[in-house]
Amino acid sequence: MKKLLLSVLMSLALLSLFACSNGNSYYFSNEQANESEDKKLSEANGDNIIYNLEQGMTMPNIKVETNKGVTFDLQKSKKPVLINFWATWCPPCREEMPGLQNLYEKYKDKVDFVMINLGETKEIIQDFLVENEIYTFPIGYDKDGALGIRFNIMAIPDTIIVGKDKIIKNFVVGARSEAQFDEYLDAVTKE
Repeated sequence: MKKLLLSVLMSLALLSLFACSNGNSYYFSNEQANESEDKKLSEANGDNIIYNLEQGMTMPNIKVETNKGVTFDLQKSKKPVLINFWATWCPPCREEMPGLQNLYEKYKDKVDFVMINLGETKEIIQDFLVENEIYTFPIGYDKDGALGIRFNIMAIPDTIIVGKDKIIKNFVVGARSEAQFDEYLDAVTKE
C-alpha cells in the first residue's frame, strides 16, 4: 500500500512539474526535491543550498557546460552577465529568443550571455538549434534540473542580469520584450 501511495504521489508531482501556465511563463514545483535530487545538486554544485534570488543580492556562483564546448563560470566573468533559464517546449521562452539573439549580437563584447536549458537532453537542444539556426548565443545544459532547483526557478523564462560586481541587477520572471532587456543591459554596462 505504501509503495502504491508513493508511486501515485510521485506521478502527481511529475505532472504538476509541467502542467501549469499563466500564458506568460511556465511554473514548476520544486517541493518534490527528494534525497536523490539533493545528491545530484550537491555533486553538481558542491552544495545543496537552494537560493531565493532577489535583485540586490550577490549572485551565487554558477558553473555550467555549454554548447560552445566550454564551461561557463560566473566567478571568472569580468563583464556583466545575462543568465536566461528556458526550455524548447516553452512558448514564451521561444518568443523572447529572437530579441535575446539580437541583444547578444549588440552586447556580446560588453556582456556575457548564457541561456540555461532546463531538463532537456543535448540532442533535443541540438535539434532546436538546427531548426532555429539564427541562435548563436551560448546555451548551458542543465539536463537533470539541478541548477533550476538550486536557484529556485519556479517559472520560465527567468532571466537574471548580474553586474560586474556579481550583484543581481534585475531578476525577471516571464518573457520580456527586446526593448525592455535592452534597457536593462544598457544600464548594467554603464556601471
